[in-house]
Amino acid sequence: MEVLQSRTDSFKAKRVQNPAKPSSTVSVKWPHPRRFIASPAVLAEAGFYFNPSYEDRDSVTCFYCEKQLSHWEVEDDPFDIHWEKCKTTCCWAIVRCGLRGDMDGRGFISSDKSRLPTSKNMEQARFGTFQVGNGWIHDQVEDHGANSRKMARAGFVWTPQYVNDDLATCLYCEVSLGGWDAEDDPM
Repeated sequence: MEVLQSRTDSFKAKRVQNPAKPSSTVSVKWPHPRRFIASPAVLAEAGFYFNPSYEDRDSVTCFYCEKQLSHWEVEDDPFDIHWEKCKTTCCWAIVRCGLRGDMDGRGFISSDKSRLPTSKNMEQARFGTFQVGNGWIHDQVEDHGANSRKMARAGFVWTPQYVNDDLATCLYCEVSLGGWDAEDDPM
């Protein structure tokens, strides 16, 4: 579920088992209207995929930390909630969701030194994004110039659009690059 499109697609109707009747299932779709901040697109970008149960029809799970959340209200912001609940344990919450409080229209504004793009804390969190699923494809090639350590040090997070994609994004300047060759240096 590290692929954004897979998370987005997860919000299509699903069949879930009725615990009262184990032999029967019901179709469940995202239950909230468009006026909710927690729309499928926003939830997917904040790192969540749709994982409903019979009891929790709006349950979502983070692709990285596997935090499950449900019972969404109209004003609930998935980015803010993910950050608040997982800011010390989830790389995606640290690098993506927490970024909203670090920046404004003029650029980076946080005074917290651990949130600075050059801090070891942020570099380690960015590195963590390259470790989900089957991991960063270029870590499988010995001495690849764009290995996950170098990518994280350069400010990139892994943002695949499809399986085996090597698209990486700098969330600070919003530049995405892919097609990394063995001799490339992300710095």
